[in-house]
Amino acid sequence: MIKNYDNWIKRSCLKINNIYNELDDLDQKVGDGDHGTTILKGLTKAEKVFKENIKNSLDEIMLIVAKEMRIVMGGSSGILMSIFFYESGKINPDNISLSIVTIFQNTVNKIKKTGKVSIGDKSILDVYVPVLDYLNTSIKIDKNLESINKIITNSSESTMNMEAKVGRAKFLEKKGLGIIDPGAYSTSIILKEFFNSIYK
Repeated sequence: MIKNYDNWIKRSCLKINNIYNELDDLDQKVGDGDHGTTILKGLTKAEKVFKENIKNSLDEIMLIVAKEMRIVMGGSSGILMSIFFYESGKINPDNISLSIVTIFQNTVNKIKKTGKVSIGDKSILDVYVPVLDYLNTSIKIDKNLESINKIITNSSESTMNMEAKVGRAKFLEKKGLGIIDPGAYSTSIILKEFFNSIYK
């Protein structure tokens, strides 16, 4: 499983590196304009930390990864984006599908509490909740990678039609309407790579 996670983080970092300018451009319209740069910084650190601690247990590695991501990213994005990385370390190789449900449930609960955000507020939660709903109704996730990837994509794109109720975008005249949430976009990439690395 450590090899799967190493692949997940490496591929996520590579994908974000290819589009971080696009994410920054999106964020310039609704936020500080540095989301792509910030998440790339976090994933680059995650990749380095993972390699340095590869001999540890997975839960120990991901605890350090999440901590270092929060530090290097800073602010609320560092806190919220690192939650899934921390929770993912609790995966059970003997019952992957069930433990992933728990991982997503805990992630959703923590994002709601820490970010004071609800579904429909135009945030990363709008990706995590639909995925959790799918996980709760699907028995064989590994046979439905196409379905889960489609849900992730659709959930991310759906934020384009939402008015922002959190973050800087809530102060804009149109509250970010017509613009995909940068955090939801980067989250969709990270989650796709997570499932692809775990089940391929």
